[in-house]
This record gives sequence, structure tokens and C-alpha cells, in this order.
Amino acid sequence: MIDISHYLDDCKFILVSNREPYEHMRGVHGIEVKQPAGGLVSALDPTMRRTHGTWVAWGSGTADRDVADEAGRVAVPPGEECYTVRRVWLDEADVNGYYHGFANRALWPLCHMLIQHFEYRTEFWERYRTVNLRFAHAVADEAERCTGRAMAWIQDYHFALAAEYLRAMRPTLFIHQFWHIPFPPADILRMLPAGTHEAVLRGLLGNDLMEFQIDRYAVNFLDCVDRFIPEARVDHDRQCVHFRDRIVHVGAFPISIDVDRFEEMASAPGACTLCETLRERYAKGTRQLGVCVDRIDYTKGIPERIRALETLWNESPNMRERFTFIFVCTPSRTDLPAYNALEREVTQNVIRINATFGTDDWTPIVLINENVDSDLLAAVFRAADLCIVSSLQDGMNLVAKEFVASQLDERGVLILSRFTGSAEEIEGAVLINPFNVDGFMGGIRTALEMSPEERRRRMHRMRKQLHNSTIFDWLDSILGRSTEIMASQRALTAVG
Repeated sequence: MIDISHYLDDCKFILVSNREPYEHMRGVHGIEVKQPAGGLVSALDPTMRRTHGTWVAWGSGTADRDVADEAGRVAVPPGEECYTVRRVWLDEADVNGYYHGFANRALWPLCHMLIQHFEYRTEFWERYRTVNLRFAHAVADEAERCTGRAMAWIQDYHFALAAEYLRAMRPTLFIHQFWHIPFPPADILRMLPAGTHEAVLRGLLGNDLMEFQIDRYAVNFLDCVDRFIPEARVDHDRQCVHFRDRIVHVGAFPISIDVDRFEEMASAPGACTLCETLRERYAKGTRQLGVCVDRIDYTKGIPERIRALETLWNESPNMRERFTFIFVCTPSRTDLPAYNALEREVTQNVIRINATFGTDDWTPIVLINENVDSDLLAAVFRAADLCIVSSLQDGMNLVAKEFVASQLDERGVLILSRFTGSAEEIEGAVLINPFNVDGFMGGIRTALEMSPEERRRRMHRMRKQLHNSTIFDWLDSILGRSTEIMASQRALTAVG
């Protein structure tokens, strides 16, 4: 693990995210503490412990208020108390408008260019502005509490306006933001009403550094600023924006995973046993085992994947009983109608396909419609002969990297959508266009028929690449770039 805490030796680190790293929940035996699953929490928690920083987030736990002080602050982890969580309180109307509303009914579909799901309501936008301002006040307060320098790192599309608000409150604070999802081209972003898309861009220009997954998203952002913010001067060659007597730097920083952790989970005794059980049950003889792991989300290409499999089995009877697919589909954003409809559609189609093609000893698709722990997923990934990631658009897609990390036996083939950020990073996957059913089927055939030697060659190369690009390398590159910019700013101030 790379130690990135040295970047923050003389700098207070303030992290901003929608979800908090620890939730206090009322349980049968009193207050219990949960650590939500997710790569960001597992990657940043050790850094926060070492640097004694502050994590600003929505206080979503049922007992969060009971343990926090008047400002919403609580020391974590319980019993160790290495750093502080500063909780921002949101009521039901806040969550519905800011999170379910503008963030996930407007920005999410636009950024993924799935405009048929785009929904804009003025009340959503107003609530989003209010919540972003509330978070900015909390961060400004935390920055004020520290005696020396401070750095605020904002996470994702939930806070497109926060940096500008925070800049107005603390002009000298170093602010940077990582945008985890795709950033759309100008003709898509302008579907937001006049004034709103400009406000989003001006909000993001409050940062000193804007971070995207891949170069294409960074270029889209610069193009949007060039087109919609007349007083901004965009330098495409140096990837920066001159705006309001400041320079906003822009860059690509592809996110990754904790590779060692997934290898450890995949090699644990329980995982080895489960791997053998899965292969005995679903991959007897020459039959192969496929896997896909997704949140129930219209960006993930789940119906397109089902269509490709059904068409393959329908048009090529010889492909039946050749492989079984485990579909892990985790419920997501169940308060949104589009997600509920998608979950019903997936379930109904799987039932129909299994009834049409299944036999006494073969179930084509095994649907697991619940949350599955990471250690179990690592075992499933290790057992698989192929993994399909068929996103219609995806900022990165870490499932692809988790599969590669878990492939200790190097038997599996990764079938990967061209429209993921991962496709621009991983060399050795079978690339597919999920909208092209014939090409999709061709990709599945290629994977199934690939020789063991070719599989090992490709997977070995992907695993070597992944070891050289972990989530700790991601953190190192972002914080390294941030400290470079901070140093140049201080030098300019000293000269001035």
C-alpha cells in the first residue's frame, strides 16, 4: 500500500461526500456502528486515520444525531477516534429533491447520455442548490477550525455547486473535486434549462483542480466551459481554464481498486471452497460459468445483455447448455420509478428465458437479486470462465477490475463494453458494443471458444497492468498533483 499521508503533513484534509464512512444505527442491543460498503470508503479510511482529517457527509444513520455534538461532529472509528465525521443533516424533502431529484433524475441520465430518463423540476434544482450551500458552510466551518493550511476534496456529481459557494466563503482554501461519472458533451449538457447548465459549470470552476476518469470526459468539460462560459478562457493544450483571476486545472485520474484486498479475499479458504462448489454445480465437464455483477441501473446494459443471451440461445441451439450465467443484480435507488420498472423487467425476462431454454439439469441464468458481500463476489469472480460488463455508459466500472484482480487461476475472459472508462485502460478484454446484438453475441462466442493458453496470456497481462494501477496509485496521483498546484500558488503569492 502506498503511503500518501506525507502529502498532507502540514495540511488539514477535509473530504466531502454524500455518503458517510460510518453510520450509527439503532439496533436491538442499542446503538450499532456500520461501515457502508464501497471502494472509496475502504481506500480513504486509512488515509483519514493517519492524517486525522475531517469527513463531511450526510448523516443518514438512525442514531447519528444521538452521538454527534451540536455541530454534527463525531470522532471515528469507534474506540480509536482517529478522525472526525462532520454530519450534515438532511430531511426527507432534501433527500428527495437534491439526491433522488436533481442529482439522479437530471444529472445522472444526462452525464450517461441516456436522455430518455432525463427529468428536470425547478423544485429539484432549488433543493440541490440549498443542500450544496449547506455542505459548503459545513466545510468552511471545518476549514476555519484549523490553524494552518487546509485542503477540501469534494466527491462526485452530488456537489456540482459546492466549490463555488465554498470559494466565496474561503477564497484561499485549496479545493479540488473528483467527478466519478462521465462528463457529457456540450449538446447533451445544454438540455438543462438555460441558466442551469451555466450554473453547474461555474460551480465546478470554483475548484483549483477538476479530476475526471479519462481524457475524453476532461475534454468534454473544457469544451462545455469554452462554449457556455464566455468570460472563461480555456487552454486546451495545457488542460486548464483561466477564470476570475484564477487558474482551474483539469486532468484525468482513472480510479481503481484495492487489488491486494481482492486477491486476499479470492484466495481465502472459504473462497476456495465456494469456488470449487460453484464450478462443480455450474461448470461440470465442458460447461462454462459466466458472471455479471451490477446495481439495478439503466446505465448498466442489463436488458441488452439479456437480449444478446436470449438471441444467442434462440438462433444457435448448439450454444444451449454450453454455459450458465450467474446474474448478481443489486437493488438500487428503489425510490425511483425507472429503477423499480427495470428490476421487474429483468426478473420477468430471466424467468421467461429459463422456462424457454432450461432443462432438468441446466438453468441458463441464475439470478441473485440482493446485496452480496465483497468476499463472496471475489470467490464468484475467481470461479468464472467469463465475465460480462455491458454498460451503455460508465465513468470507469470497477467490476471489470474486481474480476481481473480475483482471477488468480487466470482462466477467465473479460467481455467489456467499449463505453466504459475501463475499456480505455484495460488491454486484453473482448470489447463489445452492447447496442449491437450480433456483435454482442460474437463477443460471447469468442470468449467461450478462446483457448486456455490465450485466456491465460490475456488475463496475465491485465493482472500485471492492474497491479501497476491500484486505488492507492490513484490517490497518490491526485494528491501529488494537488500539492504541486498548491506549491505553485504559494510561490505566485510570495512573488506578488
